[in-house]
Amino acid sequence: MPDIAKLPTTDQELLELGVREKPVRFEASEAEYWALLQQAAYKAEYANGEIVATMGYENALHSELVSEMMFQLKSMFRNKPYRFGTSNRPICIETCNNAIFIPDGAVLQLPLNPYEFQPGMDAERTPLLLFEVLSPSTRIRDFGEKLPCYKQIPSLQHIIYLETDNVKVFHFHRREDGLWLEGIYTDKSDQIALPYGTITLGELYVE
Repeated sequence: MPDIAKLPTTDQELLELGVREKPVRFEASEAEYWALLQQAAYKAEYANGEIVATMGYENALHSELVSEMMFQLKSMFRNKPYRFGTSNRPICIETCNNAIFIPDGAVLQLPLNPYEFQPGMDAERTPLLLFEVLSPSTRIRDFGEKLPCYKQIPSLQHIIYLETDNVKVFHFHRREDGLWLEGIYTDKSDQIALPYGTITLGELYVE
């Protein structure tokens, strides 16, 4: 097991390193990442030889958007050949330098084909859809670093980003020819078209 004593494990330690303004990064091996993931109280991802740490704390609106989105997805995909990943379930993108990201939620295609680092430590590889709730501290990274990697996942067809400070949803949809289309929705009456139905923004941004 790698020595991870040099890495912080609590939100308080991350706060002291300035995590509120932007994610905190540490050079590390993938083995060190998986070892830290078992101990850290915060959300940790892995990209380009670095652990990328963000606060485990969610504000009320962030938490509500995640809950509403998962409720809508589970209602839509229930009794279909899919499972669901929560904000604790990592996804491995082997074509993006083996990046390991943890979206706020995902719909996973069956049969599952997880990437296994070692017994008991694995990550999903077959999402059909995933979503992220944006925050000021992670927004730049969500678009600049994570989105290009997400688009490389062979099984992925839908990527949804939700703003928290206003009613705004970005929907990226892969066409049959492999190109990605982007839709931006800002009205509560707008609908996101998905394989088994639609989600109206008013169902997500509940007053």
